Amino acid sequence: MLRPEQKNISPARIQARKSDPSRLQGYPTGFYQKAFHRVLSAARKGRLDVQIGEGVHSYGDSRTEAARIRVLDHRFFEHVVLHGDIGFGEAYVENFWDTDDLRAVLHWFTENGESNPTFAQSAAKSVVIGGLNFLDRIRHAFQKNTREGSLRNISYHYDLSNDLYRLMLDPTMAYSSGKYSEGVSDLKVAQEKKYETICRKLALHPDLELLEVGSGWGGFALYAARHYGCNVTTVTISQQQYDYARGLIEAEGMQDRVQVLLQDYRDIEGEFDRIVSIEMVEALGLEFHDTFFKKMNSLLRQRGIMLIQCITFPESAYKRYLKSIDWIAKHIFPGSLLLSQFEIMKSLNRVTDLNIYSIESLGLSYARTLNAWAQRFNQNLDRVRELGFDETFIRLWNYYLAYCEVGFASRYINDVHIVFSRSQNTELPDG
Repeated sequence: MLRPEQKNISPARIQARKSDPSRLQGYPTGFYQKAFHRVLSAARKGRLDVQIGEGVHSYGDSRTEAARIRVLDHRFFEHVVLHGDIGFGEAYVENFWDTDDLRAVLHWFTENGESNPTFAQSAAKSVVIGGLNFLDRIRHAFQKNTREGSLRNISYHYDLSNDLYRLMLDPTMAYSSGKYSEGVSDLKVAQEKKYETICRKLALHPDLELLEVGSGWGGFALYAARHYGCNVTTVTISQQQYDYARGLIEAEGMQDRVQVLLQDYRDIEGEFDRIVSIEMVEALGLEFHDTFFKKMNSLLRQRGIMLIQCITFPESAYKRYLKSIDWIAKHIFPGSLLLSQFEIMKSLNRVTDLNIYSIESLGLSYARTLNAWAQRFNQNLDRVRELGFDETFIRLWNYYLAYCEVGFASRYINDVHIVFSRSQNTELPDG
């Protein structure tokens, strides 16, 4: 992540040498251009036009409307061939290529790949494409979510700037998918619809003890306390989120109902009637899945209910995913790992006596949520710049939002509500 004090530092750490325009002529020439051309020539769905110098080269189905990229720097080919999908994103951030429709380009790669919006399929089949990604995997292996590692990884993203997130998110500062049910088009309404859905699935009522693992900026905790009268304990390890949520709770006069703690989930004590965690488990890491679920099991009372909202990865590609690292994990959420539904069930079976009672998909809602965030972000670019963020950061952030939106819109990754409880719990509602 590029912070204001890191201006002019390349996230790709590409050697600073000037581009030679003559090296964009006569495409494809040289090892890297030919490797790039060979990979794209296998595409069959949709059409991608690649403008290189004065020429335009088309890949895929020529009968369809084209997504289009402009190669601006000859280093684009080398970086993409050596670093695969990570290099593709880094090359965009570095302005080695550009486009008028980033989502259309990423959608084209998604249609022609098996996993993420760029070169993952080719990387799996070629010793050339993505050949240096093993260096990123080694780096990722040292970002484990121990207590110290979690603090470092969470701070990297969530302590970036409360003011930046305020420009992008809805007024409740919800940094997770809303719920765009029929008739809902406004971001704030979608987020409140999500809050209400969670409260209903948890069967909240006055004076219940509710634990929220991962506070965000306090929006859900306040909603649950205000609308359902329950007592909320919400925990976070982000200093900026803690400070913001604490100030908001005091401003709303809700200190008697909502307590925010700066605490690791592993250190939570007590018993609770309900537990909720909204898009926090992606920050656990594979080796800590059992640790998390075992801890939640010990905190949840016998007739308790737990709901987790989380982003899931398809079972069919999960083994390969575990052995890889993508652009998001390298540049946006260090130490992150999506779960699969089967992975969750395995953890439940190993370390808890909990069962899954319902699963609801929010994937298409997440695509719309990300699109709304991107619109708000880009409508406020002057204010983003005033906060100290440069053009490189703006390109990085737009790539992040588009990359994720395409993943959900294409139905490759998903976002779900999963409700857990123990058997014979008559407090469980349907739905």
